[in-house]
Amino acid sequence: MELDALTKQSIFNVFGWASVSFGLWTLIMINSWIIIGYHTPFASQNFIILTFIFGILAILSKSSRSLGKWGIFLGCYLVVFMTVIFMVGWAITPFP
Repeated sequence: MELDALTKQSIFNVFGWASVSFGLWTLIMINSWIIIGYHTPFASQNFIILTFIFGILAILSKSSRSLGKWGIFLGCYLVVFMTVIFMVGWAITPFP
């Protein structure tokens, strides 16, 4: 009986872990691009969109709801972080 419960992997848990993974990966990449001085591609937001989509899908199941909330929180944090970084950069040098 316990083996059956252990072998059933909910697809919603996979969506939750994917949401958290995409959010963390995007945060790592944006921070590393800022540190090394590489041009940060703010227009490329595919990972943030995937973070939100997988987070919303993970919230649908009770077992993966906390992972979904973490994924959506990371996505919101990334949007706020990129907005603040853009505004600070625009205030320093408004016209390149």
